[in-house]
Amino acid sequence: MAARSEGEGAVAGGAARQGRRGRDDGETRPQEQVFSGVCRPNCMYACRMSAHVRDGKLVKLEPAPYPEEGYTGCCAKGLSYIERIYSPTRIKHPLRRVGERGSGAWRRVSWDEAVSEIAERFQAVIDEFGPQAIVFDTCSGNYGYVNGIYSPLARLACVMGALKPAVCYDYAAGHGIHRVLGTGDWNYCNEPNSVLDASLVVIWGTNPVFCAPHNWRWIQQAKEGGTRTVALDPIKSATAYRCDEYVPVTPGNDGYLALAMAQHVVEKGLVDEEFLREKTTAAFLVRRDTRKHVRLSDFTSAFAAGNPPQDAFYVWDKASGGLALADEARDPALEGTFALDDGSLVDTAYTLLKRELAHYSVARASELCGPAPETIEALAEEIATSRAVTVSITYGLDHYVNGYLSTWAVAILLALTGNFAKPGAGFTGMFLQPFALNFLGQWTEAPEPATLRSNLPSGLLPDIIATQTLEGRPLPVKAMLSYSSNPVGNYASQRAYLDKVLPNLDFWVVLDMELGDSARFADLVLPVTSWYESCDIRVAYNNPYTLFQEQAIEPLYESKPEYEIAGLIGRALGHERSFPADYGFDEWASLLFTNDAAKEQDLTLERLRAEKVVRTSGEPGKPFVRGLSAPWPTESGRVQLYCENPAPRLDYGQDLSAREPREHVVHYREPAECGPNSPLRGKYPLVFLQEHSRFRVHTQWARTPALRALDPEPLAKVNGADARARGVRDGDMVEVFNDRGHAVVRCLVDESIAPGVLSIPKGWQRDQFVAGGYQEMTQPAMDPYPSSFAYYDTRVDFRKWEG
Repeated sequence: MAARSEGEGAVAGGAARQGRRGRDDGETRPQEQVFSGVCRPNCMYACRMSAHVRDGKLVKLEPAPYPEEGYTGCCAKGLSYIERIYSPTRIKHPLRRVGERGSGAWRRVSWDEAVSEIAERFQAVIDEFGPQAIVFDTCSGNYGYVNGIYSPLARLACVMGALKPAVCYDYAAGHGIHRVLGTGDWNYCNEPNSVLDASLVVIWGTNPVFCAPHNWRWIQQAKEGGTRTVALDPIKSATAYRCDEYVPVTPGNDGYLALAMAQHVVEKGLVDEEFLREKTTAAFLVRRDTRKHVRLSDFTSAFAAGNPPQDAFYVWDKASGGLALADEARDPALEGTFALDDGSLVDTAYTLLKRELAHYSVARASELCGPAPETIEALAEEIATSRAVTVSITYGLDHYVNGYLSTWAVAILLALTGNFAKPGAGFTGMFLQPFALNFLGQWTEAPEPATLRSNLPSGLLPDIIATQTLEGRPLPVKAMLSYSSNPVGNYASQRAYLDKVLPNLDFWVVLDMELGDSARFADLVLPVTSWYESCDIRVAYNNPYTLFQEQAIEPLYESKPEYEIAGLIGRALGHERSFPADYGFDEWASLLFTNDAAKEQDLTLERLRAEKVVRTSGEPGKPFVRGLSAPWPTESGRVQLYCENPAPRLDYGQDLSAREPREHVVHYREPAECGPNSPLRGKYPLVFLQEHSRFRVHTQWARTPALRALDPEPLAKVNGADARARGVRDGDMVEVFNDRGHAVVRCLVDESIAPGVLSIPKGWQRDQFVAGGYQEMTQPAMDPYPSSFAYYDTRVDFRKWEG
């Protein structure tokens, strides 16, 4: 256990509770200490917690205050985490498989035996196939910076030269928005309390009442202050019930709906031309021959010497009747086609966008997406004329093969209506702070050569392991170590792991607290500490703070923190220089504060340990809004209506040359299975959604007794019309199926589910179904631009289970 500095064990601003309080029976209550902590799952909301400890046992968790009251709070999952710590199903010591994979036959081994076996097996793979034949698989089970997904286990992958595949969950949304805002995969949302400045909040494909209650509290406060709220969703969710208006939409076609609204705004002359001219690339010229913007470098190399200091962009200046640099033009033309001196034709970016939008109509949007034409038109006009519009999203639009096109389209709609870079406007729902901590340095700034090999999408692993190739090139993968990850339970198309990975993977190590779906099929399982059994650091999402996690209790049983496990394996493989034996929490954590961003904020381990919670984004009382106080992180500093360089999120050698010409301007493409022309529509008439539950975060909390009392079993939720058509009644056992797999589950007839949709709330483990599992059926395909799982782009049917 890492030594605690003086004052640890106290809630920020207070002291540990030492007093004895009398009880009715005359006895005294044992000494109680209260430690500062933070919840760290992939619900993203970083609830600050007080951990009450008596006689070395954690006895209560409760919300601890944030400096800004609106961020204080937690949900039943955080409060019930004690049951996960003391669960009888917790892994107590290292386990080695002795039977068939998945048979449940294990033998207890010591840590020395486990580490020795890992080192021997890994070294044998390296000697025969090279280090890239070992995969370090991680996901989002623990957002700690010293344990969990940011832990030194990634350094071990780097110094070994192993593969650390890039995760593939929830990336389509950011990839699409990046093409407009340049904000990368995650940094596109404003601080949640910015909705207080909005006049309209459009909640698009998400259910914050259940899945993001912190965000919903801000939206509810804005609503009480007069902000109008509209929900677009295939399910009439708890959020939809509480909004001023609910607009039901069919799954997977949101991009067409957004583009039809954009076209309506253009037709009605409701675009914000001042915003387009001054804040976007609408007037930038695009060459027809190269599909590139017209730049200073087309005519001179003077920009390289710093005059001007960048490769500046040209527009057509109506005042002079010719080319002018964008920042110097007096009256840039938003529309038009022009000829350069060499005869080359150029169009403005806005002209190209308008040509594309002309293909979309409100009438077709109504047929394809569901809402009546007058509903679509009214919402489009309201977005265009409202003072400030926020679109609250998470990943409802993301989980289709065409998901990035949908979020790209929504971003274009906001751009055309001037709803960026002003208070109350833009995106909310998934606010991530700029990274102030040097987690990449913790991985790669090692005393020996360290290379981060992370361009491989994790979603391709089943096919790579089955074929030992990637894009036709040999790529042997023989061993894998998984941490903060449950790929069998959480990755799309579960049967791909069962049928392709397990028979072709020689050795699999899983780090976990319980025997989840992945651990059950592992060769070696290592027990890790809970969040309260080790110190850690958490950079919050959806609030502007960074937090220190105090160690509240000693590690139970033989569990170890991830940084310690990384050190044991690293030294066993001969990497003592990168994993010194005397490195504890303080030494690893100190590496996070060596970068300029941390120094600029005076952010140190000592300060964080003393204050427990430090604001690391924005200013108190002033919501952080993207693009408001600094240029957008695009090359021009402006919002982009034209994507000059549509590069994939991950370049793993895929050939995108045939698609590249179409990727410069936003457009609609049908989802892979959910579209109206899908060849599977007749065979499998229902779209399969896996809505997020308030009782689980992915597969975490799947076995927590308090939550199982509230939500005891998996359910297939269907509309009454679909149930009656199949002779199914509420409470019947049904088999949900498609060509990829099946799940046997109890049916819940629920009129909040639209006809043609079936939903099994996600997060259940395989053994909690009568047979199969909900992830067996999900979509394995990923678009090669965002490389993101498309869980919802799935068709199924169901029938009464005869057993």
